[in-house]
Amino acid sequence: MRTPHPKVHTSRNPQKDAPMTRLQLARTAVFVAFAIQGLTFASLITRLESIATKLDLSAGDVFVVLGVTTAVGAIGSVAAGHLATRIGSAATLSLMLAGASLAAVAPAFAPTMATLLVLNGVYGFFLGGVDASMNMQGTATQDAYGRPLMNGFHAMWSAAAVLGAVYATVTIALGVPLGLDMIPIAVIGLAANAATFGLLLSPQAVDAAEKRTSRGPKPQLPWLPLLLVAVPTFAMWFIDSAASAWGGIYVVDGLGAAAAAGPAIYAAYQLVLLAVRLPGDRLVARFGPERVIRTGGIVGVGALGLIVAAPHWSVAALGFALLGGSLAMVPPQSFVAAAHISPDNAEEAIARVNLANYAGYLAAASLIAGVAELFGERSMFIIPLAMAFLIPLMAGRFAVRTAPESTRVNGPKNSGAVS
Repeated sequence: MRTPHPKVHTSRNPQKDAPMTRLQLARTAVFVAFAIQGLTFASLITRLESIATKLDLSAGDVFVVLGVTTAVGAIGSVAAGHLATRIGSAATLSLMLAGASLAAVAPAFAPTMATLLVLNGVYGFFLGGVDASMNMQGTATQDAYGRPLMNGFHAMWSAAAVLGAVYATVTIALGVPLGLDMIPIAVIGLAANAATFGLLLSPQAVDAAEKRTSRGPKPQLPWLPLLLVAVPTFAMWFIDSAASAWGGIYVVDGLGAAAAAGPAIYAAYQLVLLAVRLPGDRLVARFGPERVIRTGGIVGVGALGLIVAAPHWSVAALGFALLGGSLAMVPPQSFVAAAHISPDNAEEAIARVNLANYAGYLAAASLIAGVAELFGERSMFIIPLAMAFLIPLMAGRFAVRTAPESTRVNGPKNSGAVS
């Protein structure tokens, strides 16, 4: 008599499937958070010209408004780092998202420049808090999965920002009153935030993802490795700010393009950036973050060289498109690198490296304006070209490593670990 074969179960083990299902829900919630942030930010920033016209603001006034928003955003980022260590990054993200959705409506109703500064400052605080806390959740979710996810999250931000800009274009064209047009964006943000808050990773799940425990005091966050990640990140945001804020002015005033070419330059830059981020996680998984960042950095140097030397605006347009793709991978990988310098301090590390975003924006705004004033618009992108060399030269800071035992407990053994 033959011994019967053991019964083969074709269905999966529900107990094994349950954690992955929960993790998939958390991943979806992070996608939603990035989408809310991108949609809200783009919807507001694209209305800045309408707000400036309503209040009769000069170019200098607009610079001050953006500067205040950016500076307070840095404060919000630091505040989110401290808050996340106390109540968790999920609660911090939900709180900051709700604040950003509500605060984004108010600037359009500002009756004076002074009021606009206050209201934009409030929005800036929540903007910085969301930037930091959504990347905390994103990095922890990636660690829990054990494979790259951050580029996909940032691609979602870019896609939602494009939708926000399209929505603004349509509502402005239809003559929807300024301020009222932001209310649907706020409602969508609040509803999506409420629906997904419970799906985000809890503090205990984040600890498990980072393979850290609460035994003993936390190790001190090392400043030098964090600074070495922040430097190429600062360079990226400096260049991004230059391209976004000054690219149109450069081709129109510096290269003699028609006025309609300005928005087209920004669109080309953002669309190629999005196109590279979409397969970004697969590229990082296959080639590693260091190689991907270094390759992008080299392309970025070439793209900026093309922009600076362009004999015609169409050549510069090609350079801006290439530039968007070259910079696409730096922000998501910078947060992963920062988080794994010291997993026990991941939230604080992410909040601090996020400051490079705001510092890069402010530095670019002031330096490029000064260069244009002294040497003309044709010289605008010389400093960004010099900055671009930092990215390939310092790409090693994004390399996969195992963190020292002194800074972690049973650290993660996945492809995202960086010290």
